[in-house]
Amino acid sequence: MKLLFITTLLVVWMSPMESTPCKTVVRVKQEAMEYACKNQKVSFQNAFGLIPIPSTVEKRGGGGLLGGLLGVGTSLVGNVLNLVGIKIYSVQLPEINVRFMPRVGLQVALDTSLHMSANIIVAGQITIKAGAGVTADLKVSRTPKGFPIIEVSACKTLVGGVQITAGGRSIIPGIVDLIKGHIEAVLTDRLCVSVSNVFLGLNGDLGLLVGAKRIGNDVGMQYVMPSPPVVNKDYMDMDMNVEYTVHEKVVDLPTRKKEFTLPPGAGNQNSMVNMGFSQDFFVSQFAAFQASEGFNLEISSSSAAIGSYLQTSMLGSHIPAISQKYPQSLPLKISIVLSETPIVTLQSNQLLLQISPSVEIFTVMPNLRVQHLMTLNVGAKLLARLDAKGGKLKSSISLQGDLNLKLGSSSFGNCGCNPSVLSGYIRTVFEKAYFVQVNAGLSVGVSLPTLPNVDLIHEVVEVKEDYAVMSCDLQYVK
Repeated sequence: MKLLFITTLLVVWMSPMESTPCKTVVRVKQEAMEYACKNQKVSFQNAFGLIPIPSTVEKRGGGGLLGGLLGVGTSLVGNVLNLVGIKIYSVQLPEINVRFMPRVGLQVALDTSLHMSANIIVAGQITIKAGAGVTADLKVSRTPKGFPIIEVSACKTLVGGVQITAGGRSIIPGIVDLIKGHIEAVLTDRLCVSVSNVFLGLNGDLGLLVGAKRIGNDVGMQYVMPSPPVVNKDYMDMDMNVEYTVHEKVVDLPTRKKEFTLPPGAGNQNSMVNMGFSQDFFVSQFAAFQASEGFNLEISSSSAAIGSYLQTSMLGSHIPAISQKYPQSLPLKISIVLSETPIVTLQSNQLLLQISPSVEIFTVMPNLRVQHLMTLNVGAKLLARLDAKGGKLKSSISLQGDLNLKLGSSSFGNCGCNPSVLSGYIRTVFEKAYFVQVNAGLSVGVSLPTLPNVDLIHEVVEVKEDYAVMSCDLQYVK
């Protein structure tokens, strides 16, 4: 599973439709491949152990006594010797090596030893041991819809060291040679088939990895592979995009930035994987969150966190005209709506958002009807903190600096007041209620492609100029 995950990782962290080119780059390094080798044996051992070894061989031509004997319909091996019940009962896989092949993909080299048992009429039960080396080149391609496919583009098998024993009994050398030739021919052909089948079986999982993922109830996302990977001798870079949907409708990226590439030295150089996120990645993420009304909030006086603030008397202490209009204090209701996509800026060590929500304040009358009191247009600069955990990239926001307030409208006429006198009041509302709600939504996180039984560990996220990078290692979980 580990090697399959690494190979999948190379392919899957790719992105979707042209309408939202929020590009990311996943860089998988040699350390990841080496770690995969230590954990990826069971799949191949199981596949090799299921190879059927027939008791007969097809006619292959040839002259001489052995060639003539092997040329009959059911050869000497199956008919004359009565070689039956060939069974692989043990497979050892002491070594698997994986390396990057520039402009090709991956090359997997396996050394294996197979222990078999069989019966022949002239010698009874025999034991067969065979060593083999398999070298397979893997090509990463894509379907027309951008789903990744892994296939074995070339495969070679070298079988040698076949040993046959019969519990101390001697076997005619010619018969030994026939059995060796038969075993070598079958394994040479079928070991590569087994390797191909292992990787073909992965393609179903790949489809699930790049398939639709949910972010809460209303937001979905999907990764799609737009192009083949770029491979060099040290690492493989995979381009990908991500497409967001809100209520099943695609969220278009507000702006198109320049092409994104992950710099050669980005991220922790000792980590197995580095994943780069372009500025467009975050623009698209927050655009989807805004489209799903994640930046909107209604607050009533029943709020446990801030209910005591939602009284006309509290506002009146800042704007006397309100106290004059409502001498008897009444509860308030506040509606915060963000109708424009946040402006995203990535600086060294900082991911900044600029939002301009509309804050509408209502008075709740004794008959429970609401009356418009005032509308404030708020400008806020937010610092977004990034964190990767549990296979997700998460964020949380906090206010940077002061709020910029402008009075949009009021029901108490032109009071001649400066709305900045409400800066502290609105800041309290934002920090005690609004940001708490927004962060609860953002804490769901953006899903990263993962496979069962493989965790991302030691995640570290850094924000650079115009991009962010996550570095992590991998851990196989049984």
